[in-house]
Amino acid sequence: MMTLVDFADPGLVILPAHRLVRSLPQSSLDNLNNGLNTLFTVEELPIGELGAHGQLDVWLSEDDGEVKLLLYGTGRERLSRLTLRDFNAVRPMMPHFHSDLYQKLDVSIVDHVILEDLLGLTHESAGGYVDYTNDAIEAIKRVREHEFQLAVILNPVKPQAIKAIADSGDRMPRKSTYFYPKVPAGIVFYRFK
Repeated sequence: MMTLVDFADPGLVILPAHRLVRSLPQSSLDNLNNGLNTLFTVEELPIGELGAHGQLDVWLSEDDGEVKLLLYGTGRERLSRLTLRDFNAVRPMMPHFHSDLYQKLDVSIVDHVILEDLLGLTHESAGGYVDYTNDAIEAIKRVREHEFQLAVILNPVKPQAIKAIADSGDRMPRKSTYFYPKVPAGIVFYRFK
């Protein structure tokens, strides 16, 4: 099944696929903090009461143009805002066969730097450790309820970036977008009487 949608359509919403991580040994989490402090500027943000999607969006979008991520689950009731210090420091951790556009996406930084390099989760093993949600508040709640250890909250990928990566002949990272609204596939596959 295929659907074509105009990138300029004002009704098109592209949500991020936030990462949820579970079942990691404590040593991996300890190493994560050291690695994050080396590669990112880490700011602690008070989380307060959940329910303010807007505040999460503001924290992610300040100083637009830089890679910014939110991490929750390092043992405190705070979000850590991670701002990449220098892309050249993480470039060796990126797959060399992907374009610069791909390598500079927030989601690529998370998948290849944080999950693969700092936590040691390979693409093949990630299925047992990593889950996804498009709702940032839900991601944080699932960590608070001890279903997961970490939540990485991402910025959505801009439609222009998706188009530029496709135009360059590259692919988007796995689970990098959630297009909304979803096409109702059930109408095609189920007979209604």
